[in-house]
Amino acid sequence: MVRETPDLLWKEIIEELFEDFLEFFMPKLYQEIDFSQGYEFLDNELAKIMDKTLKGKKMADRLVKVYLKDGRENWILVHLEVQGYYEADFSDRMFKYFYRIYDKYDRKIVALAIFTEDTADYKPSSFDYEFHGTKLNYEYNSYKILEQEEAELLKLDNPFAMVILAGLYTLKSKRKDDLRYEFKKKLFKLLLDRGYSKKKIKNIFEFLDGILFLPNGLELRFRDDIKETIGGDEIMTKELTNLYQVGKSEGKLEGKIEGKMEGKLEVAKKLLEKKMDIDDIMEVTELSEEQIKLIKERTQH
Repeated sequence: MVRETPDLLWKEIIEELFEDFLEFFMPKLYQEIDFSQGYEFLDNELAKIMDKTLKGKKMADRLVKVYLKDGRENWILVHLEVQGYYEADFSDRMFKYFYRIYDKYDRKIVALAIFTEDTADYKPSSFDYEFHGTKLNYEYNSYKILEQEEAELLKLDNPFAMVILAGLYTLKSKRKDDLRYEFKKKLFKLLLDRGYSKKKIKNIFEFLDGILFLPNGLELRFRDDIKETIGGDEIMTKELTNLYQVGKSEGKLEGKIEGKMEGKLEVAKKLLEKKMDIDDIMEVTELSEEQIKLIKERTQH
């Protein structure tokens, strides 16, 4: 089974729900942005200004270009820490990101660090430097999931609150598989009850399914729960229960299970490439064993 790393899951959900993300964390800035002009993720540009030391860190770094309603441009650096342990030089690294981005673009920058780990009393938010009268203070927005209240998150309509809830439940259910199963089932039902679009449901489900990963036995129980909740919508059931397990290590699957034979054949081919068992592919695509073996033979020649 292919699993994505937490940092990749965070990077993807931020991109998929960027407007909701920004409204959740920075409501005032959200009101100032002209989304009709679009926005652009500049991760490739960000990678160019990182040295080998910064590249060695496992982080979900996003740099986003947005336009303000008054016509000015603003560059936004969204910086997520997903390593789950104390890191003494975090603020030093945040400052290095800031001055390199500022030097390259000469634009206003807003930085945000989201801590997904469970280290007590660890929430850096500034970098300070002083040497013989030379002083520097760099402060950035800081958010720690462990500090959030479940009840308050449940009150919010913003879809990104579900993402934060998934992160909070991940911390609360560490090494507690049965509790994690209950949290995952609860989040899935909430996701359907909130009335979000089908696309947002899939995006959020993919995130929570990855971050609240279950052992095989409980995962099978969870799939049964989904089938019972969704009812006769077989297409939705298969898509949701396999979005994460199918794997997206090199990008999202282009072929979705939509009932068309060519779609099923394409999905089967991709799953074979990912070394998925034939029995599992049969379950996902509803193709016969003979059909899948034929696809396998053709791709090997």
